[in-house]
Amino acid sequence: MNKEKRECVYCRKKNVIKKGRQKIRFGFKQVFYCKDCKRRFIDEGLSNKMYSTKIIVNSLSYYNLGNTLEETAKLVNKQFRVRISKSSVFEWLNEFRWLGYLKLRDGILKKYGKSVLVNKQFVHNGLAYNFRYHKGKLGLCQFEGVINYVKGFENGCPKFFNDIENRCSQLKVDIDVVKKTSEDDVCRIAELALGMCDRRSERHMVVENFMLINDNRTIAVEVPVWLWEKNFDFGISGHVDLLQVRDGKVYVMDYKPDARKENTKKVGSQLYFYASGLSFRTGIKLGNFRCVWFDDRNYFEFNPMEVKVRFPGSKWRSGR
Repeated sequence: MNKEKRECVYCRKKNVIKKGRQKIRFGFKQVFYCKDCKRRFIDEGLSNKMYSTKIIVNSLSYYNLGNTLEETAKLVNKQFRVRISKSSVFEWLNEFRWLGYLKLRDGILKKYGKSVLVNKQFVHNGLAYNFRYHKGKLGLCQFEGVINYVKGFENGCPKFFNDIENRCSQLKVDIDVVKKTSEDDVCRIAELALGMCDRRSERHMVVENFMLINDNRTIAVEVPVWLWEKNFDFGISGHVDLLQVRDGKVYVMDYKPDARKENTKKVGSQLYFYASGLSFRTGIKLGNFRCVWFDDRNYFEFNPMEVKVRFPGSKWRSGR
């Protein structure tokens, strides 16, 4: 999905910038300024104008983690010092039913209870990565190789992983990516999740957590991956932001806050190596993978089998 820049509500032009925030009863709303007509306007946000996006979105997450309507209302009221009712939570759940997880929730809750998320923190090259997966959604996955691979990290990450110095995101290769945009709810979900952010540094974590808990397709986040790249004659590693299974394919996804501005060759090679590594580790053909980078306005996807790659000192060749 390729969502264009926000439009001015007065002149309908798109020369619009963010210009502070306005306090509402429970939270804030974004203020925008149009450089063309010189007028300010407020982001109307979600349908319930009394409460902030943060309160509504947290309500969705609390409920989808297995809490009842009443428990969810109590948790939100305690966290944000408000007084929402369980009927408000019910209305929000219906409004955002398109997220998809509600169709799975009851069956997963019956089987796993509230202990539906597995969390592990790995430290690699001095950086901490919070690997998480959703037991219920992983259990519904059609790819046994993915299930075994993801569950394998319950016992920790291989010790040698931290010794792999070369990162997928840092390798320099020539790559020709046939990217396409697509009408998908991923951007819409990311936009909703970002309503919880207080700081820009939180964006990755917030988007990953929200999608893992609330959509019906994200099975794991911050997934370690590694492979021996024979064309370089050394090992490479990385962490996949989000791993989804949908439409009979495994989606390797990176959230990029300014997706449209990303260098296609750089992000394309990073995702290509992620998919190649996961293909080798899971035994799933590379043609069953799709690579995606996205933000709340843009979505770019490609088939790793369709890329053309040229390693240093070699000729162009098609995907593996």
